[in-house]
Amino acid sequence: MNPLKLALATAFDVMGINAAMLSLSRSIFRPHVRCVNYHEVAPDQAGAFEDQLRHYAKHFAPVGKQELLALHEGRWQEDKPGLLITFDDGLRSHVEVAAPLLEKYGMTGWFMVPAAVVRNAPGAKGWEHTVSQETLDFEGLRRLDRNHVIGCHTFSHRRLEASLTPEEIAWEIPESKRQLEKWLEHPIDVFAWVGGEEWTYSAAAAQAIRDAGFRISFMTNNALFRPGDNLLQIQRTNIESDFPPAVARFGLSGFFDLTYSAKRRRVNRMTA
Repeated sequence: MNPLKLALATAFDVMGINAAMLSLSRSIFRPHVRCVNYHEVAPDQAGAFEDQLRHYAKHFAPVGKQELLALHEGRWQEDKPGLLITFDDGLRSHVEVAAPLLEKYGMTGWFMVPAAVVRNAPGAKGWEHTVSQETLDFEGLRRLDRNHVIGCHTFSHRRLEASLTPEEIAWEIPESKRQLEKWLEHPIDVFAWVGGEEWTYSAAAAQAIRDAGFRISFMTNNALFRPGDNLLQIQRTNIESDFPPAVARFGLSGFFDLTYSAKRRRVNRMTA
């Protein structure tokens, strides 16, 4: 944890600024969805993650695909803002720790899976070196698919910088979609970019995402999602299961929406 970030988050929490900013965004930007992304949710972090979920359940409405599309079309029915929770990288802990806790609190997880990390997958052709005991297996993927949303996270968890060749982009984007659809036997129309640094976005990759038929795409540049916003430029805020409560609330407050605004505008122009 960055000491400056921890100190600022703690100060904002003690002074009530986190709560005030959250309340202000609910009043000014109603309705909206806040999107967050996680990575590992280790067993020894389950208690802290559950504390975060209790906070979410108190202040937000859960968001699955139906709720997201309803808000996009201006049909939001909840009094609270929505919270959409994504998990990157296709990890074993998503099945064993995160999903059961999400289901306990009636929440939907959006699991962004690089096809190449799935263990024991049928028909794997030469990419088995990318899996590990920390990644989910094929049965875990199918288990998540029953109650949650599965999305692509490239084929091999690769950042999509501008230097990639057309062949590399074809492998990482449409091929990842094709493979997940083959395994799960239904369309996959959700994608999440890898990384989040400005150089990891490119116009060529954005065009490939559109051409492949993805309807929803997640970035990591901190912004609320509101009716009519671009479904291919949904911005997430990073929160991890081991964040202290004040830091998690700091992420939800909207502070980073302001600090990331210039980068977000540049990335949105590049990928529009």
